[in-house]
Amino acid sequence: MATSMRRTAVTATTTGVLVLGLLLAGCTSGGAGGDDDAASGGSSAGSGGSGSTASGEGTLNDLTSCEDVGVALGSVIDGLEANADSAFEGNQGACAWLTPGVDESNVADASGILVVTQQNELSESDIKAQIDEAEATEGVEAIDDSRVAAFGGQAFSQTGTQQGLTASVTTIISPHGLVAVTATGAGDTAPLSTDETLDAAYGLFD
Repeated sequence: MATSMRRTAVTATTTGVLVLGLLLAGCTSGGAGGDDDAASGGSSAGSGGSGSTASGEGTLNDLTSCEDVGVALGSVIDGLEANADSAFEGNQGACAWLTPGVDESNVADASGILVVTQQNELSESDIKAQIDEAEATEGVEAIDDSRVAAFGGQAFSQTGTQQGLTASVTTIISPHGLVAVTATGAGDTAPLSTDETLDAAYGLFD
């Protein structure tokens, strides 16, 4: 059974919205600590799909750094730059890419992508518990996606606007871990649609 220290689908989704919102608002410098492996440079959000295609196994073995995550995201992070405090430690990562030069004075021009990953072997009962928790959470909707279902996973989405920032989040839980992709931008529309964050999240799996 997953321990309380490990993220669930719901906490990964919530964390993505809160952290990326704070980053874009200039309230904090970033995530869980520095990482020299943070992707160096951006590859405008929403300009294309993920740079990789999952093999159908639903593992996350190819992700060992934020640089790996950035390569897998491909054109999703075009025009954005890696946040210096993105971190990948052990089996967990929190990797962000933001509009260059954004601070409190120009947050209206901000957009960003945050990816939370966690490699963690989950039993059927673990997955069911997380699915039940997500389905019971207000604002979180299950996504029926045959690609995700093929490796025994389940996808969820959430959108919302807070303090002038709109976020679109897709979380995928698999027997081998979870991925949450959050796209946040100023205004009433997130820089990526639910379909686009779903494609980006799926593309991170092996």
